[in-house]
Amino acid sequence: MSTYIKTIVLTATAACSVMAPYYPASAAGKGSTTSINNPALARGSAFGALDKVYTREEILKAKPLQWTPAPAGDGRYQSNGAGFREEPPQVKGRPKSALPGLPNPNADRDAKSEFADQWQLLEEIDRMEKEGLLDEQPAGGTTTKNANFASGVDFGTQNIYTGYRGNYWLNQQTAFPWKVVGKLLIDGGGYCTAQSITGAPKNIVVTAAHCVYDPGVGFKRGWTFVPAERFGAAPYGQFRWASARVLNAWMSSGGRRNDVAIIRLQNNSAGRPVSYYTGWLGWRQNYPYVRSLHSIGYASNIATTWTSMCAAESFYASCEGTDVLVKGCNMTFGSSGGAWIDVYKPYEVAGYVESVVSGPSCAGSVGQTYVGARFSSANIGTLCSAEGGCTTP
Repeated sequence: MSTYIKTIVLTATAACSVMAPYYPASAAGKGSTTSINNPALARGSAFGALDKVYTREEILKAKPLQWTPAPAGDGRYQSNGAGFREEPPQVKGRPKSALPGLPNPNADRDAKSEFADQWQLLEEIDRMEKEGLLDEQPAGGTTTKNANFASGVDFGTQNIYTGYRGNYWLNQQTAFPWKVVGKLLIDGGGYCTAQSITGAPKNIVVTAAHCVYDPGVGFKRGWTFVPAERFGAAPYGQFRWASARVLNAWMSSGGRRNDVAIIRLQNNSAGRPVSYYTGWLGWRQNYPYVRSLHSIGYASNIATTWTSMCAAESFYASCEGTDVLVKGCNMTFGSSGGAWIDVYKPYEVAGYVESVVSGPSCAGSVGQTYVGARFSSANIGTLCSAEGGCTTP
C-alpha cells in the first residue's frame, strides 16, 4: 500500500457494533489523507447492494448537522461594515479544473419506471403546492433576502447577498444543476449537503469534512446520498457509500481550510451509478479569492425539505486564514457541504465547484455570512490525488 494513502478496511467484527455513531478514531498515516471503506463491501457484497435504506419518514425527520462556532469576530468588519477590505494573498499553485458532465438522455424516463412511487409522490407534492397545501417554510425563517447594493459598494461584502429557492419546483428538482445536489444522510443521525463531481466508475461526491469525520472521535457510521431530494421524495433512488476520505490535517486539527471530504458511492437499487441520472458538476482549484458564486444547500433555518441558494461574491478575511472563502448568505445548519458554484447556468450542463459550506465566519454575522474551504492543491487536490483523480474517463 502506498505510504501516501492510509486506508482503513473494517472487518465484519468491527461492523457488528452497527448502532455506535462512530467508527473509532485512528491515527493519521504518514501520508496526507485517510479513508474508510464500507464494511458491507469488505464482506464481499455485490457492488450496489444497499446495506441501509431510508424511509421517507426518516428522511423528513433527519436533523441538520450543527456547525463548529466561528473564530472570534474581527472587529474591523463589525465596526467598518461594508467599507472594510483586505487584500487577498497571492494565489499559489497552478489553476486546475475538471469539466461538468451530462446525465444519460434516458435518465428521467428510466427513473420514472424504476422509482415510480417516488415520481407519483412528486406529482402529489406539486398538486399540493399549486393548491396552497404545502408548508413552504417547515423549518421557519425567511426564504429570501434581497441585497441592497448601495452606490459605490464593492462586491465581496459580508452580509450582502441575494437568496432564493433552489429545487422547490419539480421542473427545477429534476433539471441541471439542481439535480446534481442532494441530501447526505448520516447514519446515527444528522444530514448535510453534497454533490456529484465525477461520473462512473468513480461516482464521487464532495462535501464538508465535518460531515464525515469528527476530530478526536472518528469517522461517522456511514452515509446515504439522495440526489434531488425534495419533501422526502427520492426520484433517482438512494446511493450508499463505498468509501470516504478526509485530510489528515482535518483529523488532527480541524480547520476551515481542511473542511473538505470526498465520498465514493455505490450504485442504487436499480444497479445504476448516480451520474447516470444527474450528471456531475465540474470543480476547480487554485482560483482567486474574489469570485462570483452561487451556493446551495438544505438550510434548516429556511427549509429542510428543499434546497436554498445564495448569490454573492466571495472575499478573503485574515481572521479566517488562507485557503478560506467568505461569502454573504443566510443559510445555516444543513447547508454544510453544499457547493459554491462558478459559471452557474440554470438548465444548462455547466458549473464548477470552488468551495463547500463549512460554517459561520468571524468576518460577518451568523446567518448572514459563512465560509468554505477555498479549493486548492492542499485540500481538494490532495484528496483527489489520493483517490487516483477526481476525473471521468
